[in-house]
Amino acid sequence: MASSPMFPTDNPIQSIGEYDSLTNEDKAKTLLEISNFSERLPRPRTVRKARAGENPLDKLLLPRIDESVRNEFKIRDALRLGDVNLVDELKAKRSNLQKAKEKAAAAMNEGNENLANKWDNEAQFLETLRADVTQDEGEYSRFLDRDDWYERDRQRTAKRTKKSSFGNLLDGIE
Repeated sequence: MASSPMFPTDNPIQSIGEYDSLTNEDKAKTLLEISNFSERLPRPRTVRKARAGENPLDKLLLPRIDESVRNEFKIRDALRLGDVNLVDELKAKRSNLQKAKEKAAAAMNEGNENLANKWDNEAQFLETLRADVTQDEGEYSRFLDRDDWYERDRQRTAKRTKKSSFGNLLDGIE
């Protein structure tokens, strides 16, 4: 799906590791590059003097990134604060996309690259189903997303189709 002014599809941060590696300058630059950000950035002094875990740039950036990364950030923040009930609630609300990303990361940590690639592919597939990965599942009409069963069936059918039976219509399409 292409990005448009009405329905931006910006998704600049794909993992919690990417988010953690961002400096305050990187976060500010990312915010300015996101098409649906029209607010003003906080003053540098406000950012520098913010207490740990209360970065004003985080408050602006988190709602505009992938929901799986945002939820992982919230879980980690709740753990840091010791709020066990919130941790349980956030873990229960994890999307299939977040679960697939977590399984890929766990497989990579165990050194199982084949399994990690399998789960990465599944996460990429689940991401393509979503109308907007920056929105939490259930926050918008489910009819905007593609159906999992339909998309899997469509891809299987496309793999079985003989491209030669279409003549030169599909030349150059892999």
